[in-house]
Amino acid sequence: MIIKNFIYKIAPAVAAMAICVCAACSSDDDTPAPQPGDNEGDTPGQATRPTDFELSYWVDMDLYGNHLRGYWYNINERNPENIPEPSYVQNTCNRLSYEYGANKLYVVYHRQFDPDDAQYVLRMWKSYGDKKKLKIVPTVVLQSYANPQSMNFTDTEIIDFAKWCMANVNADEFGIYDVYTRDAQGSTQDLQLQAIKSAIGDKLIRVGLQPGVALNSVYKAGVEDTWTAECQGRTNELWENPVYYRGHKKYGRILLEEWVNERVNGESRPIVWDMIPVAWDYDIDDELSYDCPGDDQFKNDPPVPGRIDLCHKYIMGCYTGGMDNQKFGGYSCDLHILQANSGGRGENPSFYEALRTNVAYTGDFAAAMTEIGNLYKSLK
Repeated sequence: MIIKNFIYKIAPAVAAMAICVCAACSSDDDTPAPQPGDNEGDTPGQATRPTDFELSYWVDMDLYGNHLRGYWYNINERNPENIPEPSYVQNTCNRLSYEYGANKLYVVYHRQFDPDDAQYVLRMWKSYGDKKKLKIVPTVVLQSYANPQSMNFTDTEIIDFAKWCMANVNADEFGIYDVYTRDAQGSTQDLQLQAIKSAIGDKLIRVGLQPGVALNSVYKAGVEDTWTAECQGRTNELWENPVYYRGHKKYGRILLEEWVNERVNGESRPIVWDMIPVAWDYDIDDELSYDCPGDDQFKNDPPVPGRIDLCHKYIMGCYTGGMDNQKFGGYSCDLHILQANSGGRGENPSFYEALRTNVAYTGDFAAAMTEIGNLYKSLK
């Protein structure tokens, strides 16, 4: 039986909810100068090859995280959202590059505004991203999560949009975001994916790939979710050295290693691994915290301190040669779930607001984001 990791999305109207399936304007000159020691440390598995692997984040194109039109609602059920101010994009590129160590951003478009406006916004992302040496990957949600689900684009619309992105934003990569598995052979999504690939070539990246799920043949690489395996274990000792529980020890480190080894041994295409900024609620009766308690934006905790570095250590241990292994695609981090929890519990500023206005984020998940950012900077 395939163990899926988790599927989360932002709940309509109020805030952001996640579903767990257990298996101030500034210019470039305003960016603070790097401080001594920013890139120091003895992070396990330090790279010797040039940093051609990615250190990325998934970020909403609109920078508000309003997952309504084209996401929880079909596009004919909601008016388009407002497009972001140029300063919001500039500030976000500055902070994700400097503070959080990014070299790539998956900029997610779910038809929250129409394609002409999306092109205008992507030009901003491309312009400001280039200044910070950030590769911008236009990343689309092909199919809504509404009831009933529908496609966000006709084949002609998405092919035209993808070709424009190839010519104007990124000639090498076009992202497809989905944390459900809806691209089985012959499905509506699969047929549209085949049409896109025929039009633009071998450029497609799957963002939100679930553990144990085959990577569709249209893709040249995948970004895989790891939430359950990274969450399990109330302490790092319980994560790193799982104890027997419910008849087995396949928790935490062991589960993560199983997922990584499945790709190392069974997949020739590069896989990028998710580093989680939000974990689940550890204030529960299960003292081990091996059972997924569900996902609650008001109760979710940050990852246990040190968990990110431990995940890096053991992921690297699965690759012969560590980061020199060309099958290792890098690390990524989902900012959707971070904003879902930060905005949902009313943090001021929320994570996206802090990015937009170029101020420090100090909310519940700040330490986790610092840990991820420090890992990224240590690997550059």
